[in-house]
Amino acid sequence: MVAFKLVAFDLDGVLVDGLGSWIEVHKALGTYEYSKNHGNEFYSGKITFDEWARRDVELWKGVEIERIREILYRVKLMNGAKETINKLKETGCKTAIISGGLQILADRVKKELDIDYAFANKIICNNGRVCGINQIVDFNGKGNILKMIAERNGIDTKKCAAVGDYINDIPLFKTAGFSIAFNPKDNEILKFANVVIFEKDLTKILPFLHGD
Repeated sequence: MVAFKLVAFDLDGVLVDGLGSWIEVHKALGTYEYSKNHGNEFYSGKITFDEWARRDVELWKGVEIERIREILYRVKLMNGAKETINKLKETGCKTAIISGGLQILADRVKKELDIDYAFANKIICNNGRVCGINQIVDFNGKGNILKMIAERNGIDTKKCAAVGDYINDIPLFKTAGFSIAFNPKDNEILKFANVVIFEKDLTKILPFLHGD
């Protein structure tokens, strides 16, 4: 028996292994060094998260969306991801991806693992080429999305669990009834986690999600 009715997962570094969807694309397209400046400006308070995303996508303007899809479809699932989602679904638990990454990868993983919901950021195209970004999940917005999914399913947020690895998962952790930091990338998130796992095997979260 699973103690929770809904489990929300971050995508990059949690359901998939690798550098993260934004970085994977930047590295493949040769725009990574330029993008680092945008990140530095965000973290120093000079620009908003939305502006960071907009500037990053500007670097990809005119690239065929199929090229982006091809890059993101090479990203591997995290070890144990399939088994973990299957176990949760067997008990009737709802599952969701809530990611500041890219919707293309979130949709691929949603379909591959049969996850119920996937919220991430959508690349806008014109004639099959990148022209912008629709920011659905901002830096502090994950908690509100979890609330929305929970309400839609008549689930108390205390009966929700969250699995994440970075500081933008803190609002998610604050909203959920139980939180797991999975290979955390920043020590700040540890303050808000009930459990910390330092192993690239997602099945390690399962014992903590089971009730009596």
